[in-house]
Amino acid sequence: MLPEIRLIHQLSQNSIFEVASRTEADLKAWLASGGYLIDRPLASAASGRADKFELRFQNPDFLFASLANDCNRFSQAAIETMWSVKKVEELPKSTGWASIQMYYSAFFAVHAILRIFGRACTQLDKSHVDVVYQLACATQMDGGVSGVENGFYISKIENGYIEYIKLKESHADTWFCFSDLLNWIIDELPNTSGIGRHKYSAIDLVSNLKLSLRKSGAGKGNWPSMIRNKINYQHSHGVWYPYKGAVHDPDAVLKNSEWLKFPDAFDINGSKSDVQMLFNISNSILSFMYSLMRYGYDRAGGISKPLANGTFRLVNQIKVA
Repeated sequence: MLPEIRLIHQLSQNSIFEVASRTEADLKAWLASGGYLIDRPLASAASGRADKFELRFQNPDFLFASLANDCNRFSQAAIETMWSVKKVEELPKSTGWASIQMYYSAFFAVHAILRIFGRACTQLDKSHVDVVYQLACATQMDGGVSGVENGFYISKIENGYIEYIKLKESHADTWFCFSDLLNWIIDELPNTSGIGRHKYSAIDLVSNLKLSLRKSGAGKGNWPSMIRNKINYQHSHGVWYPYKGAVHDPDAVLKNSEWLKFPDAFDINGSKSDVQMLFNISNSILSFMYSLMRYGYDRAGGISKPLANGTFRLVNQIKVA
């Protein structure tokens, strides 16, 4: 394992790798359970309802089990999606759906990585936020608001609290939250325990990944999403029949196991074609996710029931197949 991964892992919520329970609860189920306290008043947004709130969790085991299940679910989706990238024998130059699959594999992996570090982008329904509002009212912490807005939220675990802040765009804002996480990791890496040169190379690894997501003016770090949109909705880049204007090599981007390499094995800031760069960045992100999960799982002695029965069973199956 790369020493850089061991350093970066020090910043993770390692408790998610120590979940030995078999619960299938996710973060939404945890929120709906009401197993937390509200000791900081809700604040009204322009709508008269709250669009952010902080919860003091009482049962960390349930919270981290829910986080582990969410992480496992997204990591499985990321790996399966990339593994489904294959050449169509009758259309050997076809890379349209493969490019979209690469994007979604990275997108799912980003969701899993966020959860490894105690963060999560989640769509909260009215039934979830109503529980928060009802508890706030019961403890006189409603702040005079008329309710809590449902929608897409980012949550962060810190100092015994989990803070929720409402976002707007599920894809662009997820990439922005991932970019924000990478910034945080870069800032915190000097405080980890390890050899100085390994810290520098870990910072380089994360910095290069962050830089690759901001190509072509992608201010939210959502360059992969921008390329996916062009391919999906504008049928650009010559990835669809008759493949006019294609500048990438189909054989070079129709591989589905490159992510088993280390995350620094990919040229993610070169001048290759957009499709090749999407391939490199997607595989680098998936590799980053898998490396962190593999190290965390092994370090904890392989006791995680969600990961043992999910992600690593899947990996064992496809590596044998």
